[in-house]
Amino acid sequence: MNRRYKIKNGIKKAGASAVITDGEWQSMPFYAVIRHHHKNTKTEFEDKFTEIGFVSRDYYTYIGPFDHDITALSDDAVIKSDGCSYIFKKKEAITVGGETIYFYGILKKLQEGSYD
Repeated sequence: MNRRYKIKNGIKKAGASAVITDGEWQSMPFYAVIRHHHKNTKTEFEDKFTEIGFVSRDYYTYIGPFDHDITALSDDAVIKSDGCSYIFKKKEAITVGGETIYFYGILKKLQEGSYD
């Protein structure tokens, strides 16, 4: 079995169903791994109050299959999984030998009514 499909099967086992919307386009449901991104030194688990309201500091790591190219999405794309919505702050293709084997990203969790 091709390593891309082995990784995709692993993502299906470890991940959850997700859907990406970008403008009027919406993907078919697929599996992705979305986990809270912990930094060793500067993680803050509480929202910060600013002049315009609360700002979420929740960032997440995204691992997605090779056949859902997140690098082609606009900056307005939203991914939804497990009842939460996220925007991409970083999108990257992970390649080995010139072949994309999965996609990696950093997500920011959207709060209802937030403007990013």
